[in-house]
Amino acid sequence: MKKTIFLVIALALLLALQPLQNVPAQSVQKMAIPSYFYPGAYWTQLINGAPTVGLAIINPASGPGKKADSNYLNTVRQAQARGITVLGYVYTKYGSRRASAVQADIDKYYSWYGVDGIFFDEASTDCAKLSYYQGLYNYVKAKGGQAKVVLNPGINTGECYVNASDILVNFEDNFAAYTTWSPSGWEYNYPAERFWHLVLGASEADMTQAIAWSKQRHAGWVYVTNDNLPNPWDTLPSDPYWSNELNAINQP
Repeated sequence: MKKTIFLVIALALLLALQPLQNVPAQSVQKMAIPSYFYPGAYWTQLINGAPTVGLAIINPASGPGKKADSNYLNTVRQAQARGITVLGYVYTKYGSRRASAVQADIDKYYSWYGVDGIFFDEASTDCAKLSYYQGLYNYVKAKGGQAKVVLNPGINTGECYVNASDILVNFEDNFAAYTTWSPSGWEYNYPAERFWHLVLGASEADMTQAIAWSKQRHAGWVYVTNDNLPNPWDTLPSDPYWSNELNAINQP
């Protein structure tokens, strides 16, 4: 009798636990920032936002510039010490910039600042340019370490670019445009951390809504700002906007 009771209890526990084994792990959304501002107060704010802030970009002069800057080096090290992935900004002119010039910028970022990867801006959405970006992807990967590669077309792009990137920025525009935007659909076949949404010109109320939509729209990385064109990435929001955004990102 005792053996039978034990077996019944064991079976009940097994059945109760079985559904949990089939539930995928919850993906944790993180903030990723196009931090196009010089080392100082904004970088301190950004670094203090870790671990919610998980990725940032250095952009000394629309690229690495002509010489190393010790202030950037110190800032990169501080951010990395807090677990933030730091990428170097490189533009590609939609696949028309010479690959050798792009590679030279990559080399400078790694040599001068010890970055964790590269953010390729002005990325093409034309699959005919895939070999160009695949070559750059391979060049960064050969550097070792994290070697994180981000492509920024800023709009929906073809699935062809998934294998030439670790993260795709498939939305970069204002809040008004985000209200009606949706992914192409193929993105849901990949983890959310492969996609990054950038929303600018958003009020604090709009920011909360944008974060909620970004979770529904399969963005593992997101950043929303009240700054606007011509350069929405040269500041960070002040409190309470900033703290509320960090909190919104942390919500399931």
